[in-house]
Amino acid sequence: MELLKKLYKVYSPSGKERTMIKFIWNYTKRITGTKVETDAAGNLYITKGEAESYPCIVAHLDQVQRLHSKDFTTVETGEIIFGYSSRNKRQEGLGADDKNGIWIALKCLRKYDSLKLAFFV
Repeated sequence: MELLKKLYKVYSPSGKERTMIKFIWNYTKRITGTKVETDAAGNLYITKGEAESYPCIVAHLDQVQRLHSKDFTTVETGEIIFGYSSRNKRQEGLGADDKNGIWIALKCLRKYDSLKLAFFV
């Protein structure tokens, strides 16, 4: 769950995905056997292992939720995680669409020997 909470803290609205791209790039380069490529638009293509054919997991890099206060943090109570701004004294969206998809993809990258991931801006 720590990885998921870190992803929630990355602010990545449409057109401003650069921080998320860096986060994923740095995370995946530490996984043995992975190759990370990018294109001119900033899309990431990750391959792990050698196979005749690969399963591929796809997610988008931007978050649908547009607002994160500068003091945004995640709060976990039992099985629930939510975003919170202490300055504004209110809950805020996590940007979970599509950070949950990114999290699942990265968890699979650690678990499986042969896999492709595609993350689109």
